Amino acid sequence: MFSITDYRCVVALHEERNFARAAATLGISQPALTGRLRRIEEQLGVKLFERGRQGANPTPAGNSFTEASRKIIEMAEQAAAAARDADRGLGQHLRIGMTQIAAVQIAVPVLQTFRRENPYARIRLLEGTSAMLETQVEQNLIDVAFLHPPIHQAGLSELHLMSQQAVKCSPNTSLEDGLPAIRYIRKDAPVLVAEIDRKDREAIDRHALAEVNTLLGAVVASHAGYGPFIAPKGFPNPFARTDKGMDEEPLDLELGTSVIWRSLDRRPMVRALLDICRRS
Repeated sequence: MFSITDYRCVVALHEERNFARAAATLGISQPALTGRLRRIEEQLGVKLFERGRQGANPTPAGNSFTEASRKIIEMAEQAAAAARDADRGLGQHLRIGMTQIAAVQIAVPVLQTFRRENPYARIRLLEGTSAMLETQVEQNLIDVAFLHPPIHQAGLSELHLMSQQAVKCSPNTSLEDGLPAIRYIRKDAPVLVAEIDRKDREAIDRHALAEVNTLLGAVVASHAGYGPFIAPKGFPNPFARTDKGMDEEPLDLELGTSVIWRSLDRRPMVRALLDICRRS
């Protein structure tokens, strides 16, 4: 129905909110942009932008169409890149997400094997929280993710890889005794926070001095004196050279790690990575 140029015009106008600036960005004349937008809106039967002295303001339909346009442009660029790469003898591009915990636990050996068995495949490695990565897989922004279950989005499959005992870690520095544990932000790790609250009633009654969204943030805050933090047993201390080590108090809590993917994604590169995960 529409060309890639049509989608690019809508995205440029959405970003610039001004016909003259959007036309300059696209390298076309302003009348050409105006005429193209009018044709797009006529075909859709909806208004995408409200025109006024202040420029072009997107309507709710315009916001939705722009969001979808960005995905279409990205997919078109990926298709073109894949064709050029295949012509040069290169492999496919696999987008892989991981949490900081998964990066230490499982990502390196899995990717080492994947690199050895698929020498021409390329990867794009992205870091995030479990909640963020799950959404990105569901929205086809990444292909697979190493994160911490359970998952909630429909249309995703999960393979459990491992579980590790959780410990409460305290740097052997000048931390005050009795400080509450540093909290993970609930929206980023809702299951973990709920489980910690269920296992440790004291954590609910006492206010943490710091909240973080990643394990590295917890380590930094802890070394800065904001209290102990909860992590998988044996998680490496990035500040090992600057302090005297860590005290670990075992908790009645296990932290699981899984790999997830879109259930209908049957591409060979995705299947190759999942096969390695099963063997691991």
